Amino acid sequence: MQRIAIWVSLLCGLWLPGPLAAARLAIVIDDLGYQAMPAELARLPAEVSISILPDTPYDLNTAYLARGQHRDILLHMPMEPEHSAPLEQTTLTLAMSRQHLQRTLRHALSRVPYAMAVNNHMGSALTQDIRAMDWVMEVLREQGLYFLDSRTTAKSVALKRANRQGVVALRRHVFLDHLRTPAFVSHQLQQAIKQAQRDGYAIAIGHPYPETLSTLAEQLPTLAGHNVRLVRLSELYP
Repeated sequence: MQRIAIWVSLLCGLWLPGPLAAARLAIVIDDLGYQAMPAELARLPAEVSISILPDTPYDLNTAYLARGQHRDILLHMPMEPEHSAPLEQTTLTLAMSRQHLQRTLRHALSRVPYAMAVNNHMGSALTQDIRAMDWVMEVLREQGLYFLDSRTTAKSVALKRANRQGVVALRRHVFLDHLRTPAFVSHQLQQAIKQAQRDGYAIAIGHPYPETLSTLAEQLPTLAGHNVRLVRLSELYP
């Protein structure tokens, strides 16, 4: 009887579900480079990634500082938008030839050392263009870099072209702060948490606004209570 009881116990143990694995949440802070890295950002966990605009006053300095903090670094590559807007000094446009576009992208990468991926700044026009995105992906494949589609338009073909060109790519799920209030950032962070819980992971993009950074500092420690784990963006790429 004792032997039977042991076997029943073992079988029950096999059938009982174990604890659910924590969902993963990656957060990228865009638009770094025009100012020194904010102290509030530097104090956030090293898992929070940053994306740096090229040819800005603090692009190199921010990359070196983030490297010292063991953060994932992205090149925040300016790309042509659909609607008229002021363009960054170094912007990929539809009027560029293949040679001009790729030379511009390679130069931008030289301004953001240690970048492991590229994501688009604006780009609602360029990311719809198959030819331009193929040219972008050729450079990323050549340099062994990932792509993150900031998803500034639902018409983006970036992920499809990345897959076609053999570049591993992901997309943004939630923008944290197109309204700059703590209440809105908090709401968007909850949306990212729900997305992660539903799909196993989520990617949120924010900006170095005081409202965003203070809300993240307050709420990131609560992620474990939602069975969500803050991760580096690189952890999500296969």
